[in-house]
This record gives sequence, structure tokens and C-alpha cells, in this order.
Amino acid sequence: LESARRMADTKKTTLKKAFKDVMDQKKPLNWIIITAKTGEVTLFDSGTGLKSLLKAFSSSEMQWGLLGVLGIDDGNGVKSVRSKLVQIDWCGTAIRGADRGKMINQQKPLIQKFAGSIACQVPASSQSDVTSRKIAYRLFHAQGAHKPTYYDFGDDKVQCSTLTGTDDDIDDEDEDEDFA
Repeated sequence: LESARRMADTKKTTLKKAFKDVMDQKKPLNWIIITAKTGEVTLFDSGTGLKSLLKAFSSSEMQWGLLGVLGIDDGNGVKSVRSKLVQIDWCGTAIRGADRGKMINQQKPLIQKFAGSIACQVPASSQSDVTSRKIAYRLFHAQGAHKPTYYDFGDDKVQCSTLTGTDDDIDDEDEDEDFA
């Protein structure tokens, strides 16, 4: 029993450190994937860049990706960097429809309690549901007075001046747009 408790404490410490690193602008780690089973939030994977995050999701799991995105305002000789936390609610394609709602209702409150303040949430069941442009669009239009020049995803940057139209207009063709 004591070794199981020590192992649980080690898992919690590892998860808390990983989450703290995601929010630390000086650390290269900018995402974690967590799961919530039997009332416990656990670390599934971690890394850098939206593309590697999407590859790490499991088609047979209900998971939550927490992605640290930097909103960078680079103008008038002053550079301002603000961290934004994006929550990706991943429901793998192998999960039966009847189980999806049950899992979301039971587990999502655990994730929200753990993660705290989220800048935006993105529901997804395939990689095509999540792109840097779609996330940047949501972040940009959810902002108050502060509008960054671009968003940095760790492996991709999106210029905010290109974020026009509606959410439905943002498609995957725009994903590879050059960053100037």
C-alpha cells in the first residue's frame, strides 16, 4: 500500500511539473495529454508543437490536450508575450457513441478542476478537427482589447492579420501559409 501511494504521489508530481512547464514561456514543452480514469487525472504524454500533439492522441481513448500557445504582440519597438491555454477535448474515433457522453460528463469536470483557466476549448475526434489557424482564430476573436501580432504554437506561427471571416471559413488549405 505504501509503494502504491508513493507511486501515485510521483505521478501527481510529474503531472503538476509538466503542466507548470507548459505554462512557462521559457520551457520548450508546450503541451501535455491527460486522461481521467477512476477519478484520477494522469499524464499520458507531453511534447512540443501542435503537430506532435495531434499525433500523440489515441483513437481508442478519451483524452484532453492542454496546449500552451504564445500570443505575441511585436510592434512599436515593444514585444509582449502572453501565454494562452487551449484545451483540446479529444474523443477517439474508436469510442462508441454511447460511451462518449458518459465519459465526457464524468471526466471533464476533473480536467477543468485540474487545468483552471482555459482561453478556448476545441472538441476533436480527428487531426483535421484541429489546426493552428482554427485555434488562432478562436483565440484572436475571444481576446479583449489586447490583440497579438501572431500566435506561436511551438512548431508553427499564425499571423493574426490573416484571421478574417468566420470559424467555418478557416480550412486546412490555409494551414501551410508562410509566416512573414
